[in-house]
Amino acid sequence: METFTDDIVVALASFLSPHDMLSLALTCKRFGDKHGTDKKQSAASREESTGEVRQRTESISLMEVAARTVLQTKWTDDEKNALTRNEDESWIGLYEEFLKLFHYPLQFDKLVGESINYVGSNQKSVFVSGQGMSAYFHSAICSNILRAGKHSVSFNVDNPTGSNGITLGIMRPTTNDITSLTSCHPVHDDLSRFSLKDYENLHNDNVDCCLLDTCMGNGEQKLRWKKWEESELAALAAFDEEEATRKHLRNFVQPFDWEGKEETQETSFKIGMVLDLDEGTLDVYKNDQRLGTMRSGLVGEYCWVVSLKLFGAQFSVSIGR
Repeated sequence: METFTDDIVVALASFLSPHDMLSLALTCKRFGDKHGTDKKQSAASREESTGEVRQRTESISLMEVAARTVLQTKWTDDEKNALTRNEDESWIGLYEEFLKLFHYPLQFDKLVGESINYVGSNQKSVFVSGQGMSAYFHSAICSNILRAGKHSVSFNVDNPTGSNGITLGIMRPTTNDITSLTSCHPVHDDLSRFSLKDYENLHNDNVDCCLLDTCMGNGEQKLRWKKWEESELAALAAFDEEEATRKHLRNFVQPFDWEGKEETQETSFKIGMVLDLDEGTLDVYKNDQRLGTMRSGLVGEYCWVVSLKLFGAQFSVSIGR
């Protein structure tokens, strides 16, 4: 076992998924102790090779080294730019984010509202259903965090009645559990209590949510979700969730016109979006034809979201790259 060096462990671990790397890191100190790399030099480091996969001075675990190694061999310059590493962020976690952003199929992993469901067994398509008409929206969130660089998405809409009530675009990521709400629209509602990050000081014209109304073609935005005080959060927690949503979170929509505004009456169509966080722009495409830039001046982190309103008829939206 003397020849089973740390370098060999790292090389073998690079074939694992991030979940398996984390599981292996939890098995023993050699694999998971962040100070373990200070205790035992690899063969490469003993030979003072310039190509060694691990530097002792960094003091990170073998599984962290494996995740960093595979990332550095897989990502392109654009992908690296789009996935800037936060201070003290786990390399295993960053590797998982890399796969979700650029390699795994996009999916709606958070459903918010009592009338929204998946189409079939996968999480790529959602629909709303129920009896009669409802004044409330229900949302599906793709919680991949878009933190920098350029990102694109395709929404395929199946709307047999051609009715209004389909909005889609970007919103701030939520870290607290949001799925217990019985209805949700990130422009209509204030969702700041579900996000632990404060984006208030990023920009004077900061935008927490920006959606396209697919029927009318106009944009809808929320410049700032309310910044809650601790006493207000405590008071909200004492209310029934549904009452808290309707009485305390409901806000006015802020619609706006933009250069590519175009009404859509088709029963089946595709909306594409490109979010460029280096330029701060959100571009919109319809059936692969560019309509224009719907919003500029965007800063901070976002994720993709679709909000659907129940109109007594079933319609669905799927997400893809």
